[in-house]
Amino acid sequence: MEKDKERMEYEDFDLSTTDTHKPARPMKFFKGKDGCGWLCDKDVDPDGDLEAQGCWRCSEVTFPIGH
Repeated sequence: MEKDKERMEYEDFDLSTTDTHKPARPMKFFKGKDGCGWLCDKDVDPDGDLEAQGCWRCSEVTFPIGH
């Protein structure tokens, strides 16, 4: 029953929306030397240690689908 309620909450979510979200600060996606994706502040040094610069490994970040 709970799963049906959750599914209904997202039924009207339009994945094709053209609305843009303005982030709190400029961010950029980088692919690390090991092939992992990283979400970083825009001005990090892509050749440096991404984790030490405060970037998040994409495999460790939860990306909600809206709302």
